[in-house]
Amino acid sequence: MEIGRIQGAGLPLQTQGVTGKPAAGFADMLGKAIGQLQAVSDSANSKVNALATGQDVELHDVMLALEAESLAMSLATTVRNKAVEAYQEVFRMQM
Repeated sequence: MEIGRIQGAGLPLQTQGVTGKPAAGFADMLGKAIGQLQAVSDSANSKVNALATGQDVELHDVMLALEAESLAMSLATTVRNKAVEAYQEVFRMQM
């Protein structure tokens, strides 16, 4: 199983340039990340179901898929918590 990196993570957002295409927004990047998280979760669930129904699947592949899902969920939860903390900090600022 190959774990790919999240597209756009750590790279500066593109600005509108010569091609006239609008810059990728935060909502687009967040949507793609959630889609990738769902794909990892679906992959792990399909491997677990295959193992439970007695199909020919290696146990270590199932365990690796479950661990990848666990790590992805942990990362998503941490990012969400940091975003909520940042929002709360901005909300507490006095103008």
